[in-house]
Amino acid sequence: MFDSVSCTYTYVLASGIGREAYIIDPVKEHTERYLKLISELQLRLVIAIDTHTHADHITALGSLREYSGCRTVMGEQSKAECISYRVRDADVLHADELTLRAIHTPGHTDDSFCYFL
Repeated sequence: MFDSVSCTYTYVLASGIGREAYIIDPVKEHTERYLKLISELQLRLVIAIDTHTHADHITALGSLREYSGCRTVMGEQSKAECISYRVRDADVLHADELTLRAIHTPGHTDDSFCYFL
């Protein structure tokens, strides 16, 4: 999904087995849209991730955690308070058979992470 105001891409990755899903870089103004999509696809949001601190929009991590009970994830360098788990380089996240390996990629911001599927 694309937010034209901040030029942010948001991704939903889902498993076919247990219907567990990740959402990556969600924008707060689109929280209802994300929850509707997740419901329509009969998914269960288990992990919401921000790849870095975004200066161009407010994250939806806190509101998604409030509505779905998902874990919220950012890098260990992040100063964000809405995080339930902070990843380190090479940590692995699991949602059913979908695993994401965290890769610390400072540069854009000190807390930037990429994720390898």
